[in-house]
Amino acid sequence: MKKLGWFTVGFTYLLMTWGNMVSATGSGFGCPDWPRCHGTFFPPATFETILEWGHRLLAATTTLLIVATIALILRSRGKYGRALKSSGRFLLAMLAVQIVLGGFTVLLGLSVVVSTIHLVIANLVMGGLITVASVMTWGDPVVTQSVKMRRLAVSGLMGLLIQLALGALVRHSHSGLACPMFPGCLEGFWPIPLTFGTAVAFTHRWWGIIMFGLYFHLLSVSIRKSKPLRMACAIAFALACTQIILGISTVLGGLGTASRGLHAAGGYALWAMTFYISIRSGSFRYLYGRS
Repeated sequence: MKKLGWFTVGFTYLLMTWGNMVSATGSGFGCPDWPRCHGTFFPPATFETILEWGHRLLAATTTLLIVATIALILRSRGKYGRALKSSGRFLLAMLAVQIVLGGFTVLLGLSVVVSTIHLVIANLVMGGLITVASVMTWGDPVVTQSVKMRRLAVSGLMGLLIQLALGALVRHSHSGLACPMFPGCLEGFWPIPLTFGTAVAFTHRWWGIIMFGLYFHLLSVSIRKSKPLRMACAIAFALACTQIILGISTVLGGLGTASRGLHAAGGYALWAMTFYISIRSGSFRYLYGRS
């Protein structure tokens, strides 16, 4: 039962990473229709089609795992609190929205807004699954009562969700090279002339630097905390450092597919780790009660 929760989290992470590779390789129209692909469930084996159709098959598998995980929570008698069960039902509702948005993403021609919302909800679903898996594993997963730690972790979650949404806007609006230099944007430091692309790319870049400072602060606060939190914060800080390096190299390297894929995968991993830190710090403790 415990392993199923984390197994589902892993599949969700893999699904999100695969979805980014679909976008990075321009394979979003590998299957131009939905739910079938080229009018069939056995499409031609081209590179773009394999990536897109594989993403859909992985999504179907992940959906089954999520439903099975939440079903275990809902069917338990007295083991989990009402709040966690209600959160499980909400997760199922968000999952249904994700499936519909996935279809709209294709049918609406890879809409920038719909694609961005699709990514944001995917991160929220993964966060909810991490919460469920943590409770299934430890019951009450809180290891510190530090208010400062809890506030920093929640601030990290909110700030990182904004950063991930900005990254999605950059990617889906094809604004990755709107600011092709670093640290400046165009001829100078500021994004002038100001366009949607330069504004989003510039904001994404420097919001990432602000988030790097937050993770450094989080690491410094965790030094005297329990070992699980120290390790988690150290990993989060290492991921934040890696994200800065990958972000710069992605731009200066002309948006290479590999660096774009690694950058997105690192962002999702950082989100997962920040959610884990928040849970272990007691940010969502109201979910763990038995009432």
